[in-house]
Amino acid sequence: MKFSLSSFLTKLTLTASVASVLAGCDEPEYATPTPATESTVGQARVLVVNAAPGATGTSVLLDNTPFGSALPYLSASALTPVNAGQRLFIYNEPTNIPSNAAAGSPARSLVARSAFLGGSNYTIFLTDPPTRAFIGTTDQGGIRSLVLTDNLAAPTVATNAKIRFVNLGSPASGTVSYGIYTATASLFSAAPTRAYRVPTVGTGAALVNFANFTEVAQGSYDLNVRSATATAIPIVGTQRSFTFAAGKIYTLYVRGIAGSSTTPLGISVVQHN
Repeated sequence: MKFSLSSFLTKLTLTASVASVLAGCDEPEYATPTPATESTVGQARVLVVNAAPGATGTSVLLDNTPFGSALPYLSASALTPVNAGQRLFIYNEPTNIPSNAAAGSPARSLVARSAFLGGSNYTIFLTDPPTRAFIGTTDQGGIRSLVLTDNLAAPTVATNAKIRFVNLGSPASGTVSYGIYTATASLFSAAPTRAYRVPTVGTGAALVNFANFTEVAQGSYDLNVRSATATAIPIVGTQRSFTFAAGKIYTLYVRGIAGSSTTPLGISVVQHN
């Protein structure tokens, strides 16, 4: 039998091709998948406080997912982890119908987008009566939200507490500033009174950010609310005693409606730690 080199090379090439095809039919090997157990974008922590006078039980949705239980007036959610970035909050209050809405109008949802930084803490206050009238086409009326950034670092002095104050007390008409006072002086000398829902006052070096906390000595304080026009006269029914413990952090806020018998002006407190 004659030996043919070309025939031998052809057969060898065919054998290699078959082997290659057979090898290619094997299942490829992939790494075993493992579920992600931590957020890759970082997380913030958010607390929601219902300071909207007249609210009966506001349900909160975060990115269309329930954010805890419905919140009655003067209640707060748990401090809850939230993925950092732009988040969508929807607040559904059954009585959120502006007083100048057409008869039979359904309750309106408050839709608010907020940006959160990973590793930071925030308090969201719901403010305003659900019946607040709408204004034009840009203000739908009813409840609103106010977001404050919380620096929850411990006091620099171990025997001190940290406190801050925001004015969420709705005036009967117009805009009235309120302050929190002890029996003899304002508790916040840098800005004794604050306008409704306003988070800062002043500019430049004189800027006072109401989201910042002030250190005070631990102990009991008898506090009351006074207006900018009558700082020497406490508003009736607003007197209250508070005890600030060493190392604790608090937000004081004026809430309610001036002259209301069902949701009167008063002082409430949020303890952050």
